Amino acid sequence: MKKLNYFPALLVLTLISFCVSASEFQADPYLTKEFTLNGSGNLRVETSGSSVAVTGGNGNEVIVAVYVKYDGKEIETEDAVVERELENYTLDISQSGNTISVIVKKKNNIGRSKLILSFKVQVPTEMSSKFQSSGGSISVEGINGNQEIATSGGSIQVLNSRGYVNTHSSGGSLKVENFEGNVDVQSSGGSVKVNLLTGDLKVNTSGGSVNLEEISGSISANTSGGSIRAQLSNLEKELSMKSSGGSITAVVPDGLGLNLDLSGGRVNSKLSNFSGEVKKDRILGKINGGGIPVTMQSSGGSINLEFN
Repeated sequence: MKKLNYFPALLVLTLISFCVSASEFQADPYLTKEFTLNGSGNLRVETSGSSVAVTGGNGNEVIVAVYVKYDGKEIETEDAVVERELENYTLDISQSGNTISVIVKKKNNIGRSKLILSFKVQVPTEMSSKFQSSGGSISVEGINGNQEIATSGGSIQVLNSRGYVNTHSSGGSLKVENFEGNVDVQSSGGSVKVNLLTGDLKVNTSGGSVNLEEISGSISANTSGGSIRAQLSNLEKELSMKSSGGSITAVVPDGLGLNLDLSGGRVNSKLSNFSGEVKKDRILGKINGGGIPVTMQSSGGSINLEFN
């Protein structure tokens, strides 16, 4: 791995999305830059399409590694053609206090380039991040802090972390897995998958399916299109799922006290110890004397409430 104390002020990116899991970085980085933090840090990333993978580790070092492909080939050492391409973009990778900035700005009147760059950033475990991207995949793993992610496209994943996640996306899928803390998702499209969450979840999406598993906390999921499915082994707080179209299915533990408000094109559930109203398109009442609010509403799709 090449380590440079001097990082060029001008760096090109024709930033094209691709998977950013650690296993995807096969070559050595073209450039690296290292920083030392004193306490919890903040990472600020602004790109126009690059893929970024951020992973937490021991110590107080931040290592920003830049990976280069030119004309489909991995470039690991200085190359004259690549260096000429680097003059078309300005890249600021810098430190101010405990904030590390990775900011990419494209110069005007640049045509299509054969150069593709991606970033792998290693940070201390205690690190908050703020991403602003017009595209490209974003991955965060093994970090404790607040993660704010805004993108107009590209997939997002947050794994094995804790703190707070707030995402705003115009498209692209979202995956959150093994997370402790609250999650707030706003999306204009793309699927949402949340698995192993301890905390409250809010999902609002204009399209795409929503798949929820093993969540300990309140759930509020709303979609204008696509199906919603929740597989829950534990339910302690409110469960609310609404769709303007598409089916909604929830599998919840048996024996709980529930307040049911279910409505859709057709409502399906096998109820026991229930008091209330049951119709083809509506169930309103209580199970086991009532308790946890469960609301499932679809304008046209079916509603399915199952027990395990």
